[in-house]
Amino acid sequence: MIEKTKKYVYYNEMIEESTIKTTLGMVIKDLRHKKGITQEKLAEFLGIERQSIAAIETGKRFISSELLTKLCNFFNVEPYVFFLKQSKTYKEEDLDNIKQIISMLEKIYSIVSKTKR
Repeated sequence: MIEKTKKYVYYNEMIEESTIKTTLGMVIKDLRHKKGITQEKLAEFLGIERQSIAAIETGKRFISSELLTKLCNFFNVEPYVFFLKQSKTYKEEDLDNIKQIISMLEKIYSIVSKTKR
């Protein structure tokens, strides 16, 4: 669905339930890794089984609002954070590759800008 305003055009794509579950699971796993805790420790805090954490992190199971509240408090984040796709962790070598690509793009942009003058 495309929605127009005076200055912007918005494209709203339908979201699948599986996408929401997968995104939620990836974010929980990423936050858990950043905090340096195991599935067992997180499960203990939440009062659920470790297998439930594994199922949530792989997108096979969704969570209740009660569990979402506990996760927010544990990780000290707002609820929307669990539904953002940007929460990714990169290896150091990936970051080096990204920096090299940015550097090359900057050089290309510089060359193209000079030729247009």
